[in-house]
Amino acid sequence: MKWLIIVLTLAGLCFIFILVGASRPADHTARVAVTIAKPRADVWAVIADAEGMPAWFSEVKSVERIADIDGKPTYHERYGRWTATVVIRESVEGQRLVREIQPGGGFSGSWTIELADAGGGTRLAITERGHVNNAFLRSMMVFVSDTRTMRLYADALARKLGTTAVPVAQM
Repeated sequence: MKWLIIVLTLAGLCFIFILVGASRPADHTARVAVTIAKPRADVWAVIADAEGMPAWFSEVKSVERIADIDGKPTYHERYGRWTATVVIRESVEGQRLVREIQPGGGFSGSWTIELADAGGGTRLAITERGHVNNAFLRSMMVFVSDTRTMRLYADALARKLGTTAVPVAQM
């Protein structure tokens, strides 16, 4: 009887967990903005080098250039236990980079990275437009900030450049 209660309790918790995920929207938008005390050209040189990312951003384990999709540069990226196909949808040197994760995994979406001059440094703004198909993964998002990976990226980028990322107040 004791085991039955334990099993039913665990099943109930799993059901509630998935129900929470199913109640969350599949689409989300999140934004992070920081100032990095380096010239825009220096920041651009790092973010535009997709294959160099594993050397400075520990979340990314490997990046491999693969065949273009829609005539756009495309990469296979590995992040620990999951992988993604990322297409560079837009690249305006020194200003804007749009990285799009292709559908097919638990989530898809894009990061729009925008650079602007900011008092001798660079303002880096990242906007994530994400879609999470899986209700279980959406329920996990209750415990992890929508901006976590973007903040880690900005901090790692600043460290690569020998400085810090200073958060910019969101409006």
